[in-house]
Amino acid sequence: MSTSDRLALVGILVAAAAIVTGMYATRRWGTRRRTITLDCVSTPLISSQLGAMGRDLLKVTYRDIEVMDPHLVQIRIRNVGPSDVASAHFDGETPLTVELSCRVLGVTNPGPVPAGVTSMGAQGHITFRPGLLRRNEEWVLGVLVEGNPRPEMVSSLIDTDVIVRAGGR
Repeated sequence: MSTSDRLALVGILVAAAAIVTGMYATRRWGTRRRTITLDCVSTPLISSQLGAMGRDLLKVTYRDIEVMDPHLVQIRIRNVGPSDVASAHFDGETPLTVELSCRVLGVTNPGPVPAGVTSMGAQGHITFRPGLLRRNEEWVLGVLVEGNPRPEMVSSLIDTDVIVRAGGR
């Protein structure tokens, strides 16, 4: 093998190592899109299998208002992406909105979540005001609703993918 063949082989190996190193560095430290997930789990408080008899045995009220088809909904927004979602990523300070398509009665565990609720008894949507959602952090909110919710997220987040997963319905 001549010297020029050896140099060509070394050049090919160095180029391959540089490509692999570049791919690794881009994957590790590159600018990847942020990703958040919305999980919405609905639990009926009175089984529909009991029918009218079940409503006679158990009644759910909220602020002295009887709830005909009560569901407890847990909304969980989690940052599963590679970096934080800051207030600046909310386009024009527009909040995240979760449309529930049912009547919202109240929040059961507000906690330290930057959330707001539509007026009581209205067709429901929950808004999450702009705030810092750190990597691997989550916002959890429990909501009492009347009817079976069909969650949809309205998002104006910049450079952020939103994955909606609904369960328990």
